[in-house]
Parts: sequence; structure tokens; C-alpha cells
Amino acid sequence: MNTAFTRFIENDKNIETLVHCMNDGLLLIDNHMRIIAVNPAFEQMTQYSSDDVLNQPIRNVLVDDGQTVELLVQSVTAEEGWSGDIRVLRHEGESFWSTLSLTKVEQQSGICYYIGIMRDISEKKAKEEKLTYLSNYDQLTRLPNRHMLMMLAERAIRQEEHEAGRLDILFFDLDRFEKINKNYGYDMGDQLILQVAQRLRHIVGESILSRVSGDEFIILLKNHTHAKTLAKIEQIFRAFERPFAIGNHSFIVTISMGISSFPENGGDVTTLLQNADSALFHAKMEGRNHYVYYRTTMNDRVGQELALEQGLFEALKSDELEVFYQLQVDVETAEPYGVEALVRWNHPKHGVMAPGVFLPIAEEMGILAHIDEWVLNQACSQGKKWHDVGRQLVVSVNVSKAFFKQPDFIKRVEKALMLSNLEPEYLCLEITENTAALQVDDIREKLRILKGVGVHVSLDDFGTGYSSLSQLSLFPIDTLKIDQSFVRGEPSQTKNAIVRLIIGMAKTLDVSVICEGVETEEQLQLLKDEGCKHAQGYYFSKPVPSAQCEALMRV
Repeated sequence: MNTAFTRFIENDKNIETLVHCMNDGLLLIDNHMRIIAVNPAFEQMTQYSSDDVLNQPIRNVLVDDGQTVELLVQSVTAEEGWSGDIRVLRHEGESFWSTLSLTKVEQQSGICYYIGIMRDISEKKAKEEKLTYLSNYDQLTRLPNRHMLMMLAERAIRQEEHEAGRLDILFFDLDRFEKINKNYGYDMGDQLILQVAQRLRHIVGESILSRVSGDEFIILLKNHTHAKTLAKIEQIFRAFERPFAIGNHSFIVTISMGISSFPENGGDVTTLLQNADSALFHAKMEGRNHYVYYRTTMNDRVGQELALEQGLFEALKSDELEVFYQLQVDVETAEPYGVEALVRWNHPKHGVMAPGVFLPIAEEMGILAHIDEWVLNQACSQGKKWHDVGRQLVVSVNVSKAFFKQPDFIKRVEKALMLSNLEPEYLCLEITENTAALQVDDIREKLRILKGVGVHVSLDDFGTGYSSLSQLSLFPIDTLKIDQSFVRGEPSQTKNAIVRLIIGMAKTLDVSVICEGVETEEQLQLLKDEGCKHAQGYYFSKPVPSAQCEALMRV
């Protein structure tokens, strides 16, 4: 200790001035842990006056969390002092975070005191808590993020391991969510994600729900029986049958889900999540809008995707692609009036693969337009064959955005008609709003030319949010195709009301309607009652190869 400071502290007035001018709070505590003096900074921080706390146990001004205060007292009485962060009470009952340091001072007489120095660190703690929150919770939905999920899942696994229980991981995402972001903007996508999260919260209850990225969610179900897990999964899928209303738009959204279980499919979080992700990938491979349980044969998702890309190149060379046809039926006569052409991949290893699996890959590879044109030519040729044997069917062909935006799109359609000798009035091109997101004038001109030739145009997936009423006035459309999500599954007043609205609106605008996804007699009767003349769905037939489709026509 230097001489100047020694002289300073020998003067009691100097010490008093120092104590009173300190920005940090100061407490003097006796050996019974009672407060015997405080400085003005303490009074200002706590809003207690000196008289309020005089001779009060220090416990009375500290927030007891059941552990910290007791450790503080034990450490001080064991003559070790104490230093740490602790919550301090204010006079009105509020509290704030403080760093507190207690140091023992022993007099020559043997009497000891403790000097406490405290500093308000509320602002620092608030920043720390915010950073902790930001690192553990999704900013949009306020759900646990992937980092937090990993910790919660690891804790749950250890608990279930100790109790010989089980844990199910439900990993799912929104089908075709990227279309909403592309066509309506990210703000609309965010609003949809918020509504999805809100709807899921009501379902999962006390189970853990996490948003792990963009449109991906994970639910942890602890200690559920297999039957109970299946019931929860069905409840989740039913929740997505109701449309999501955002502003003037209404979206029908489906999900694909992969499930892995502890301990059968892994003993740690990383393995379980990887396996659930592999199962999700296979759910998409099998056509989306359903769930798949993990199997050991599903590993190596990235390798499988790369193999599909390479296989798709080979498929084009090896005639592995095939056009299936689904009947379109007059609901009054039960007679087929048309077919929809739907491409399938006869994969040498995976069997028949649905377009929802490989067409997105084809789009990324830049070969989707080529596949579309191939389907168009195959469908026109098959349609002509049926016409030659007396079956005057309209052939509907889906047209992707990639194909439609080709500069010579009109010439390619005309060439397909010429090569097949199919009359243009027996060809219907189905477009979606994703296709219509091109330049409006360009679309309208192309459709005008096709209409002039005699080709029909149908607006596909109408009512899902990817299509809107504005398209009816902008483009020369002949038919609205009501999306299957409004018909399939359990009936509901909301879905029935939407179907009635679309049919009634189409009648007013003199536009025909076809409803897809019809699976039951009750669904068919609803369409009849509302005056819908055309339908397709599993009630009539699944998409099948041309020979089987022809056999169904004769039944």
C-alpha cells in the first residue's frame, strides 16, 4: 500500500466521502449476516432506505432461487467469502440482476465484518438473455430452433434411456412451399409459417415442437405407444385439410413426414434426425402428402438424390419413362369423356415412381421442358389411337413453367398435333399459376394462338392459393380444375363450401369445371348436387398404363 493512500484512509472523513461517492452499492454486514450499514448507491439501486434494511438479514434483500442464497451463506460462514451474480430485491417487490462480492474483514478484537460490493448488471444480463434466446429460438415463430431442439432431444433421450421409455421424432415439411415464396413473396410465406406453427401448437400440447429451418418442423413425442403416435400423426394431417387464410388468399397446404424412433432407429440425436430426414425423403419419393417410418434401407439420402439425377438421364435414353392415364368422367352418365396424361418413371430399383419425386429433380437439372414435350407427344399419339377405334376422348396434358416459357412453345404443340394427326379440339393443356407467373402479355398471346387453333386450356389446382380469380379475366380459360385437396379425405363444411363457391362462380362465368380427387360415392353425390358435370379420381380409376386405361373404358 503506497504512502499517499495510507495517509488518505487515516482520515475518517475521507473514507466517508469515498463510500458516499461510490457508484457501486456497498453493504456492511456483521458476523450474523445482518446488514448494519449501506451507502447511497445501494439505496438508489434497491430503493430501500438505510432504515429499511438496518439490522435485517441479507437474505431479506436477495431473491432466493432455492440454491444461490444458501451457497452464499455457507461460503461466507466458512470464511471463504463469496462472489457471483444474484438477483436483488427492490423495495416495491421487483428485482434486478447484480454482481455481488462479499469479503471478510476481521478486527483485532476478534469481531469480524463482511464488506459487500454490488453493481447493477441488469442491462448486461438482458443482453445475455437476448443472445441466449436468439441462439435457441426461431425469430419468426418463437419455437425452439435446431440448436435448442438438439439439447432438448438429448435430454429427452437420456431420460427415456433411464426409464426404458421411447421417443418418436416426427420430421416434416410443407409440400411445394417454395411456390408460395416465389409467386407471392417471402412475407406471405412467413405469414403461412406463422399460421402453421400456431395450428401445430394446439395439437402437440406439452410435446416439443421445433422449427428447424425454412418450412421444416420437428415434433418430439416422449413415451408414446405406437398407437398413440399414429393417432397424433393422423391428427396433424387432418389439421392440414383446412385451408390457411392469409389476406385475400386461401392456401391448401399438404405435408410430407418422416418418423424415426428411439431406441429402435438410433441411440443419439444426430442419428435419429438423420434417419427421420431419410424417411422424409422417401415420403416425398412416394408422392408426398403422407408419412413414412424409417427403415434401415433408407440411409444415404444425398447419395440417393445423386443416383436419381444420374438415373433420370439414363431413363430418358432407356425408355424408362411411361405415360399413365387417369379417366375423366361425366358424372351424370358415368361415361369417360377424357383422360389426363401423367408421367411415371419405371425405375429399375425403386419400381414405379410418382412425378412428385423426379420432376423437381428434372427441373433442377434443366430437362423438365424436354420431359413435358415427350409426354405431350406420347399423349397426342395415344389419343389419336383411341380416336381411330371410336373413342373420342379429350387428352389433358400438364404444361410446366419451364416448357411454357420456351420461345417456340406454340410450334412444339403444333408439331405434336401434326405428327399424331390428333384434332386440336381433343387436346387440353393444363397450366397452373406458377406457369402464369410469367409475363402476362406473353401468356395471353400464347393461349390466344392455341385457342385459335382449337386447343383447350384448363387452370389446374384451382382454389389452392396458387390460382386466383384474376386469372379468369386475364387468360382465355375453358376449364377450372378444382384441386383434390378440397375433395379427398374427411368431408368438412369449409371444403364443401369452397367447392360450391367455385362451381357456382364457374357457372356464372360460363367456364366448365372438373373436380379431381373423387374417392367415394358421397363425394361424387356432392358434385352432382352442385351441378359439377366432370370428375376424376380413384373412385373411377387410378392413373394406369394405356392398355389398362383402355380396358377400364370397356367396363
